Amino acid sequence: MPSTTHSVDTKSAPKRSLQFASLDEVSADLDGLEAAMHAGGLEHTGNWTPGQIFDHLARFFIGALDGFDRSAPAPVRFIARMLLKDRATASDEPFPAGFKLPKSASALFPQPGISDADGLEKLRLQIARVEGGERMEHPSPLIGKLEHEEWLIMQLKHCALHLGFVRPAAHHDSAANDDLATEPQAGA
Repeated sequence: MPSTTHSVDTKSAPKRSLQFASLDEVSADLDGLEAAMHAGGLEHTGNWTPGQIFDHLARFFIGALDGFDRSAPAPVRFIARMLLKDRATASDEPFPAGFKLPKSASALFPQPGISDADGLEKLRLQIARVEGGERMEHPSPLIGKLEHEEWLIMQLKHCALHLGFVRPAAHHDSAANDDLATEPQAGA
């Protein structure tokens, strides 16, 4: 398992190749990861621990549900909306790995030292909010206004990107690790 004291190039780090069509599919993947966590542990191939990955994903849901504390400057949002919105919300193209959040997006940084179990619980709570009918309607800090359905597509892609860096520990279930792809993808 990579140490969090050195940086991993997540563009080339091995990862599971995931694609989710619904929050039910995300929850099913989380169920498998939770079972592995209780049976022998989880490994990560990126820069964040599994708990930090779960926490980061939860924070993205929280921002979409409750609002983000900051936005990119208006000219950046305009350009990002023109260049990224369709790719992020309308295409089947996965999110690319290796994106570094700017310091101004610190609300999305994972909590240092959060346990895998606490991060997972936090993520499940946010997914439950959406499944319970709460709508993601706050503007994206980078793209601006999004409809709930557009947010959902982005959340599914974001989960696929980051959860790809988490897998059952090698000593737990080697078969579950067989679907790891070494193609570039996420910045977890």
